[in-house]
Amino acid sequence: MAYRILADENVERATVNYLRKLDHDVERLDEVAELGLGAEDEAIARYAREHDRIVLTQDDDFFTELEIEHMVGVLYQREQTLSAREVGDIVHEMTQYLEQSDVTLEYVSGNWL
Repeated sequence: MAYRILADENVERATVNYLRKLDHDVERLDEVAELGLGAEDEAIARYAREHDRIVLTQDDDFFTELEIEHMVGVLYQREQTLSAREVGDIVHEMTQYLEQSDVTLEYVSGNWL
């Protein structure tokens, strides 16, 4: 199983590329004409919801600032020291246990490895 992911601008390009190699469908903010770098969190959440994507981010505003009804699933990478490969492997492992539709808020952390 693979996730449909919208990678926030703070997610490394290497992580996006690695997730794509693992067959995940990943869009990065700067690749989405409607969004681009610096897009507001509400616009990102709306786009993700409308395009059936979960948000991969290092920004906790997605679950502390936004109303839950405006939100989609969030993969929060709080451990910023993880390599692109580690993040990709963690997200990929999550797909073995969680359907995309079941993701509300999951912490991308070394505990998943």
